[in-house]
Amino acid sequence: MAYRMVWRDRDWRDEAIAWAERRLAERGRRVSGKAEQIHVVPWSTVLRIPTDRGAVYFKATWPPQRHEAAITEALARWAPDQGTAVLALDRRRGWLLAEDAGPRLREVLAKDRDIRRWHAVLPRYAELQLKTAPHVSELLKLDVPDRRADALAMSYERLLKERSLMRIGLKEGLSAVQHERLRGMVPQVREWAMAISAAIPATIQHDDLHDGQVFVRDGHYRILDWGDACVSHPFYSLSVILRSIAYTFKLGHDAPELAHVRDAYLEPFTRIATRKQIRAAYPVAARLGWISRALSWALVVENLPPASKRKERGSVPRSLQRFLEATASA
Repeated sequence: MAYRMVWRDRDWRDEAIAWAERRLAERGRRVSGKAEQIHVVPWSTVLRIPTDRGAVYFKATWPPQRHEAAITEALARWAPDQGTAVLALDRRRGWLLAEDAGPRLREVLAKDRDIRRWHAVLPRYAELQLKTAPHVSELLKLDVPDRRADALAMSYERLLKERSLMRIGLKEGLSAVQHERLRGMVPQVREWAMAISAAIPATIQHDDLHDGQVFVRDGHYRILDWGDACVSHPFYSLSVILRSIAYTFKLGHDAPELAHVRDAYLEPFTRIATRKQIRAAYPVAARLGWISRALSWALVVENLPPASKRKERGSVPRSLQRFLEATASA
């Protein structure tokens, strides 16, 4: 189903701003200027709203990812020192009003190029995942996608049957050989996913964690933009994290700097698993993470209007190709 993008419709914006003004008034705050629409993509939009006590941010997401607002609010309750301060939300419409979390890590890194910032971010993310693990049933009730071991394997098998997403033999698609190889790996994917789930519990998994999703304020790092999040093995996050950091800092996949970042993320999990179990799990999870990423992109692409779909049509095949590359280099 393709969803029409309403974010630039004047009536929609007026309604969103009026809702934000009412929620702020309930907290004794007053809007002090014109709202600015600072981000527009087919699946979400963000408005910056000035108030008498600093700017706040309104975010709306499209129906396939409407759970983002509820996830953000839940994480702020379960880990208040790590989530953003939520001022209001409308779960039915997927609307969220939150305090300013500061500039993106991307802008900070553009100035100081300090990879050690990730050494601070990722243990906090791991701690958030550990705190959230007992709340998996609550996350699933919020319609967060289930990508635990068995669900991941079944979703992977179904995805490979969606030929319009695979684009076999087409531009930005899989080759017939790649598709056949992926199909042949269904039993292996199930085996891998089951094996690594034994020692480390499923929890929230961001699925698109990079420097554009991390915000810095008063020395504190906060992770936002949970629209692609799922319930899965926590280490699936390593796929995007490590690739993003390697790209930013122009590092090879085997660079020691990446190993240090990875180890900083993994260290908190030594409270619940042995180092041997962790060392066995992370390379497998870093491969399977690309399957999760393909599933996230599939949810987006199949709901885009035609013009936007053409732009993103290679996203699912590309993620699956990265899974194949990671498997080949293992």
